[in-house]
Amino acid sequence: MNEILTALKRASAMMFSPRIWALIGRPMLISLLFWGVAIALVWWLAGDSIVGWIHGLQFGHAADVSWWQRVVNWLIGIGSLIVCSLIFLLLVVLSSMFVISAFGMAHINAAVATRYFPDLAARQGVSMWRTMRHTIGWTLWFAFFWIVSTPAYLVAGLGALLQTGVIARFNQKIFVLDALANHADPLEYEHIAQQHNRNLFGLGLVVTLLGALPTFVWLGSVMGVVLIPLTALLSVLTFTALFTFCGLAFSCYCLQALHDKRVSSANTAQIRKV
Repeated sequence: MNEILTALKRASAMMFSPRIWALIGRPMLISLLFWGVAIALVWWLAGDSIVGWIHGLQFGHAADVSWWQRVVNWLIGIGSLIVCSLIFLLLVVLSSMFVISAFGMAHINAAVATRYFPDLAARQGVSMWRTMRHTIGWTLWFAFFWIVSTPAYLVAGLGALLQTGVIARFNQKIFVLDALANHADPLEYEHIAQQHNRNLFGLGLVVTLLGALPTFVWLGSVMGVVLIPLTALLSVLTFTALFTFCGLAFSCYCLQALHDKRVSSANTAQIRKV
């Protein structure tokens, strides 16, 4: 537990760095711009067909439509807006996470190593291709279980519980490899991932709960429904900042574990020599 608290304390201190917020802002803006242009292009090419399909689900707009049919029409229209916003949010969040994980973690690890572990040797034993395959695989895993668990929100508390576990597990699997990719060899990575499995999942759970709370409050409020564009932007910022904070926390934890392991191995080797 002390190791987790130390990692969180160090990560919190580094979140005040302009260098870290630059890492947060760039992937988010790139993802927003990319998916905004993509959706605008889809709407330009097929907007009329999409609107026609939504109208086809409704009862029509004739004067003789009953009140309950008007309510259903309204729910279909609002539901379509919410579904589209959630899809856009998911695409932006996942692509931001991928950009940070694939290209930003090296900068995060370098910042953590420079500040806390300047003498830790970088062995670069985990290849970039393995890291990218690992990231893509677990990102698809996250997307699948995030979508599958969304209907569980119909049962009070169950959706939040399931998705918290999914995100915590995703954080653990992604960031342990990313945090050690530049400094550990494959054997060191396997050792730390196995020996610290419980603490690493606990760390992922803690940062998930801390970062997800503002998003659940916004999306669960009436204001969150009315101001979907604003809440979507705040949610993207929250998730991206959480992802970066998570990277910092795991980097602090894993590099400390790697440092301790190497010190212990060196001491053991020294004792054997004596």
